[in-house]
Amino acid sequence: MHTPPTPPSLAALARSGHCTRYERNGSRCHRPTRRNEWCGACAGFLRPHRQERTDAPQPARPPHQWFPLTTETLPLTPEKAYDPKIQVTRSAIDQYRAKHGGDTSTAETEIRCLLKNLISTGKHQRFENGTWRLLADERFAVLLSADAARVISYSTPHGERTYAQVKAGVPSRSRRKEKGWVRELQTELPIRYTNLVLRRFAREVLDTEFTRSTGRKVVEAAHARGMQVQPDRPLNGAGRRRMTDGEGLKWHFVYSPGERPTVVHLSWKSGWGSEAAARAEAGR
Repeated sequence: MHTPPTPPSLAALARSGHCTRYERNGSRCHRPTRRNEWCGACAGFLRPHRQERTDAPQPARPPHQWFPLTTETLPLTPEKAYDPKIQVTRSAIDQYRAKHGGDTSTAETEIRCLLKNLISTGKHQRFENGTWRLLADERFAVLLSADAARVISYSTPHGERTYAQVKAGVPSRSRRKEKGWVRELQTELPIRYTNLVLRRFAREVLDTEFTRSTGRKVVEAAHARGMQVQPDRPLNGAGRRRMTDGEGLKWHFVYSPGERPTVVHLSWKSGWGSEAAARAEAGR
């Protein structure tokens, strides 16, 4: 049985020290930090290199064969995520570590941080047997017992990035290569844009799809707008910067030594973009 942490033990994880995470190239980050081991300036991976897939059995998740009967709001406040009375089970911790790496303490702290976010912003579902499932738009989920006193499962399709990394726009270390025609469209550009960014820009800004036929138009429009907000390169040549343009679109830039800056994520400022469109539609 996993022993729930005490408030002092949770506080100890957040005290000042040095970041223990890894950059994309596998090098260790040693920046000072007070943020639960991750400084927020490096890529933040818990393993030095991407773990190869194997046929080794993964920790089992409780079966999700129960159909949600209702969408309800979990009767917990976000602060309760760190209450020692709420237990994070060994199964959930093992699932987290199998996916991302790291030690037991880090896994538990990160799960509780995710739980806090899901309580306030996630989608809450109630199964017939009383079990709760909390979902994030970024495809992270936890399963809680019927009395909401235990986190019994953790799951995400993201190969190794944590919730915090995905929210921060850290690119995946997946070996999937960009399509050749997409690379060719960006060969001469001083900034590179990921497929995900170009697809989102096409859909949410240009109201079209990113395809071979629309590709050049999308890349040119995205680059023209991205150049308007491009921040200065960090002094050490590496890191991440976020800039918001005049239309409320946030551009997430990643800098690596000797490489072009890359826009890895787009997000809307609160009250802009799809959120503003939904409000306008509701007001008609």
